[in-house]
Amino acid sequence: MGDRPDVVLLTVDCWRHDAIERMDRFRSLTSEYVRSEAVCQSAATPGVFPSILASLYYPQAYTASGALRSSVRTLPAVLADHGYRTGAIVADNPFLDRFAGEFDFFWNGGAAETKLERLFRLARQRDTVPVTEVADRAHEWFDATDGPRFLLAHLMDPHEPYLPGFRRGLGEGVVDSYRTIWKFARDRQSLSPAERETVENLYWRCVDYLDDHVEDLFSLVPDDAIVILVGDHGEEFAHGAYRHARLYDECVRVPLLTKNLSRDRVRDGDAAVRQLDLAPTVLEELGIAIPERWEGRPANGDPRPSFMLNHSPHLGKSYVGRRTETAKLVKTYDRVDAEPTRTEFFDLRADPAEEENRYAAQSQSGDERLERLERDLAEFLDRPEIREGIRRGTEPDVDDATLADDAVAERLKALGYR
Repeated sequence: MGDRPDVVLLTVDCWRHDAIERMDRFRSLTSEYVRSEAVCQSAATPGVFPSILASLYYPQAYTASGALRSSVRTLPAVLADHGYRTGAIVADNPFLDRFAGEFDFFWNGGAAETKLERLFRLARQRDTVPVTEVADRAHEWFDATDGPRFLLAHLMDPHEPYLPGFRRGLGEGVVDSYRTIWKFARDRQSLSPAERETVENLYWRCVDYLDDHVEDLFSLVPDDAIVILVGDHGEEFAHGAYRHARLYDECVRVPLLTKNLSRDRVRDGDAAVRQLDLAPTVLEELGIAIPERWEGRPANGDPRPSFMLNHSPHLGKSYVGRRTETAKLVKTYDRVDAEPTRTEFFDLRADPAEEENRYAAQSQSGDERLERLERDLAEFLDRPEIREGIRRGTEPDVDDATLADDAVAERLKALGYR
């Protein structure tokens, strides 16, 4: 048991699949890592983390009130049963609080900040806890803890409201940046083309900030540790509804980098790995039995079709999809127990940017791929816990008194969820 390696899971919020091409320092730091991609099982943090940490779709993991079901077996809990010490360092995201009890140590930065401290951070054009502070906290826990250790570090630097720091904010104009962000938070569909460009530019400047400061986090990782770096989801800019809710690839394709996994599990440039399969891959690598209820399977380099689902309160819709390496089917519902209000089918090889909805044309021509995706998706929705869970969404497990707390309410609003 004592000979097992440390395991480090680094997740980056809103990390688009194309962001890594811009991150020169990050690519240099990970030159020895296997570089691939992952497909997300949802398009937002509360829907994604049950897949990452418990190999389940979110309706299977959460109760009607949004709490983590007592029957769920998470990766940190399984590792703890096999002698691991477990810690999570989260850069200020309330949606991960429901996993706090799964770790020996859990720190969700910013939750205890005073309003004055938050205002000081905003004055420096930073909203979330930066990667530098996450690195400091992670080092403290790692250095004070005997192995074997499992560390989750979740970074928020690319997340809206896209405040990249004062120096980078100057590049877009401080006044214009704040004004556009204020408008973006209230009615993003009303943005002018110039304002949309400003918003997207600020996102990329946040990615630059992360690239410039991520090195300290890598310095804590032992050479023999199993490391998984993955985006929790991407960010949507090309389809007219900024944020992360819908199931376009810019939201559900993310970077995946691994180190010290067996060669046949993930290979450079290989087929995208489902987030659902990451936790089973880690356990099999360690020789630990995989919980029976987990939906995923250890990665083996082969492409696997992926179900995707998300409930978006701010858009008042639910989205369910099925994706293969070559095609994608997505259905949009106002209510999941009725007919879909919109159905999209994309040929990912001919149209990787998902610009042309081919559903009507391919339905008429009898496209076998589409017919197969339709059958698979119908069977998925026939699972009662899936359909009911999509309808109710992923609301946090908080009562009215907690919701009334200014810090919680303001943080959720700042993150674009309320």
